[in-house]
Amino acid sequence: MAATVQLRGRYELFETRNHNRILVLDRDRWYAWVQGEQGEVLVRSDPDHERQRTLQDGEYYLVDFTNDPRFTDLPHLFLQRGERFQEVILPNGLPTDDDVQKKVILADATVDMDELPEYLEAAETDGRARAGSDGERTEDEAAEEKELPIPGFRDFSVRDAMARLDDMSEEDLRRLRSWEVEHKQRKSLLQQIDRRLR
Repeated sequence: MAATVQLRGRYELFETRNHNRILVLDRDRWYAWVQGEQGEVLVRSDPDHERQRTLQDGEYYLVDFTNDPRFTDLPHLFLQRGERFQEVILPNGLPTDDDVQKKVILADATVDMDELPEYLEAAETDGRARAGSDGERTEDEAAEEKELPIPGFRDFSVRDAMARLDDMSEEDLRRLRSWEVEHKQRKSLLQQIDRRLR
């Protein structure tokens, strides 16, 4: 099993005067949480919302799981609610500038506040162990990585990597995709690369 924490920080879910729910991650990512025709969705938004009242706030984790016995292999957003984390499944990741609306599945399960960080740390450690001894690069891996169009790509967060994709050629995107599939398998990043290759 493996888990990759893509984002971690503080969030707020508040209600506007018009009774709209707004999710804010780290004070710089804004999403309207709305009831769509086929269920709940997050819609990319901006900070021009007036708070009526805070519904909940606290820590959050955005995590990709791979072969995990407890969580499906889809991006998960964990939102702190009191002493527990609410599990929210994002089948297609968070909304982006190119794809502003994404489905949200609110799971019935919650995870104890102390248990989640420990579980994620163990899963990340397990994933690194499977990738190689303590995640160290072999000589072949280091040479292969030097051929990538983005120096140091292996250590980029998904957010940092996505910020560089728009300026890349189709050939470079394909090289990055091949490397990502063989090494880290970060689903949200692969989805963004695939979207640009269409």
